[in-house]
Amino acid sequence: MTFYTYDYLKDQNQGWQYLRFILIAVLIVVFIGFLAYYLQHRWNVKYKDLTVITGAIILLFIGFQINDLANMHSSSEQTSAITSTVKEVAKRLDVKPQKIYVNETSSTDNLLFKTPKGYYRTDYNSDGSEFVLEKLTLHDPKITITKE
Repeated sequence: MTFYTYDYLKDQNQGWQYLRFILIAVLIVVFIGFLAYYLQHRWNVKYKDLTVITGAIILLFIGFQINDLANMHSSSEQTSAITSTVKEVAKRLDVKPQKIYVNETSSTDNLLFKTPKGYYRTDYNSDGSEFVLEKLTLHDPKITITKE
């Protein structure tokens, strides 16, 4: 069974998005360079082809980025829901959120929490607005903890 730290849940959707923005910016600079060189030397058609190819790659990456931004938005909503649940559990158990591990990365029914005070399960009401913590005893748990 895999448990995730509070810091992992907060930071799971961050770093690789910036790399794509940097790649798109570099491709735009290359595109402008090829376009400028082609406009100066119209007799050299290979720069026209390179400009068109680079422009197509830029459009492809922008399409991927827009799709991933939509996915990241829904994922960040799920992440904020699970982190607020972890904060609420920490508040109820009077421990720091960094000392709580959870077995899911999105808010679902029957989340398991590993805390210094033992294992707990959440049981949500019918509309999902409130939950009850139930203390559990796991027999021979095989646990791995995923950190940042």
